Amino acid sequence: MPLNRTVYCVSFLMTFSIPAFSQQFLNGRIHRTASDELLVSVSVINISQKKTNISDLGGNYKIPARPGDTVTFSSAGYKPDTAFVSNWMFEEKDGFQIYMEPNAITLPSVRVGEQSNYQLDSIKRYEEYKWAYPTHRRRLIGSEAPSDGVGISISPVDYFGAKEKHLRRLRKRLKEEEMDYYIDSRFPPGYVQRITGLRNDSLKVFLIRCRPSYEFCRKSSNEDMFLYINDQVKKYREGKL
Repeated sequence: MPLNRTVYCVSFLMTFSIPAFSQQFLNGRIHRTASDELLVSVSVINISQKKTNISDLGGNYKIPARPGDTVTFSSAGYKPDTAFVSNWMFEEKDGFQIYMEPNAITLPSVRVGEQSNYQLDSIKRYEEYKWAYPTHRRRLIGSEAPSDGVGISISPVDYFGAKEKHLRRLRKRLKEEEMDYYIDSRFPPGYVQRITGLRNDSLKVFLIRCRPSYEFCRKSSNEDMFLYINDQVKKYREGKL
């Protein structure tokens, strides 16, 4: 093949290959609504491409995205936000800014037979992210794990592949966030404020220092939680915390 034809063919292939390898990123900062506070460790999920990331210590986020994609932002204690990606978002000088509204959580209902706000929200969250969970439990080919009854197996190559690792990390993070949501539902700021009388920075410090564990929240009754808060605020006022 003549040299000039070879050069032409290579140039032609490179020209049409560039779009296939180019990748756009949606980026910006995540703020608390009506505040200068930047939000850290917010889950950023591109549902369309099944890509995830989290905001850094400066509230910055970056996620692969294309016009038409659906990107969600979620964090314990805040209402989730959803963005439908458009071209203009990539052209913003300081990136596409996100403002998240705190989720005002009320004391869980004690009426028997009724679902609390947390339970209803938990169901919604599962429906939103159920694509990240396998339909059936799977086992590695050649492993000693018992069968799941449907005969589904995957090879080690698939199991340890980038996509599977990515989904496992996402499921782990969603589980941790679900635990945080539950603690928030049992230890909401408004309820703590009414019991302790603390406000502003004092309340914020108390909520951080005296935040109960997930295990305690699961096994405690409303009365147990009331007594716990009373006991902790006494120690807090005495400077023991």
